[in-house]
Amino acid sequence: MAQNLRNAHRSDGPAQGRAGLDWGDLRFFLELARTGSLSGAARRLGVDRNTVGRRVASLEETLGLTLFERGPQGWSRTAAGDELAALATRVEENVLALARHADAADRDLAGTVRLTTPTHVCAQLLAPALPSLRERYPRLLLEVAVDQRIFDLTRREADLALRLGRPREAGLVMRKLGEVAYGFYAARGQPAVRRGRVDFEADAFVGFDDSLASAPQERWLARVAPARTLAFRCNSSLSLVAAVRAGMGVALLPCFVAAADSGLIRLEAPEPVHHELWILFHGDLGRTPRVRAVIDWVDEVVQAARPALLGTAT
Repeated sequence: MAQNLRNAHRSDGPAQGRAGLDWGDLRFFLELARTGSLSGAARRLGVDRNTVGRRVASLEETLGLTLFERGPQGWSRTAAGDELAALATRVEENVLALARHADAADRDLAGTVRLTTPTHVCAQLLAPALPSLRERYPRLLLEVAVDQRIFDLTRREADLALRLGRPREAGLVMRKLGEVAYGFYAARGQPAVRRGRVDFEADAFVGFDDSLASAPQERWLARVAPARTLAFRCNSSLSLVAAVRAGMGVALLPCFVAAADSGLIRLEAPEPVHHELWILFHGDLGRTPRVRAVIDWVDEVVQAARPALLGTAT
């Protein structure tokens, strides 16, 4: 460790505190170090801001070190904070590796599997098939986090992820499950429906806000129609469908979602739009029976839904 942490180790005052170091405080320290804000760390840990601040202050007191500078731009690490972050990250990696090893050794088809995926994939693809999973594995609990943010699978924020668009993470098993067709949709009675086709200059559009600008369909739209008029934006795919149904404008939607809504009409488009559906998981967890069972179930669900995903279902 660097000189300031070695000096702290030799000091008389904090030594007793270090002997009783609460290693749980390191989780709070690491999240604050990664996010740079109490609010961001609190959201990722599922606690309130005061808990994060209290646990980090406890760690600073125990070590006798100042780990952060508090400023208008957020919480920035001191030199001691940088050094502790590097050490704590290695501790975290070892703990997570140990947990994955223990899980892989557990041969029981019971317990919780946490999967993250966009809202519409859960609501329209996975949820209707849940009874078959329950019937097959009654002691297995599938926990789905419907969130647009990218969960860190290496840190066990989730066991599995279903993603639209080719993933960019390293160190994970990634497998393409298939293609998802997208189309332009509008509500009955709208000018675009009467016209029968989308018009990037005349139509108003609804879409995702800036937090989801990296979504595959948003990147495609930014390329082909950067000057389109936006009438509504949000960060929820199901809210997007509701806005289109209410007549707010045209949206580029997954066909398997929009086709199930009788109030939406598909429009002719200048070119077909397809995005890839991928599954991701850590290689160690892929050998865990309960995780493997969910992976196999997802494969079956996607295979059965392939016509709908490709927009060819009748």
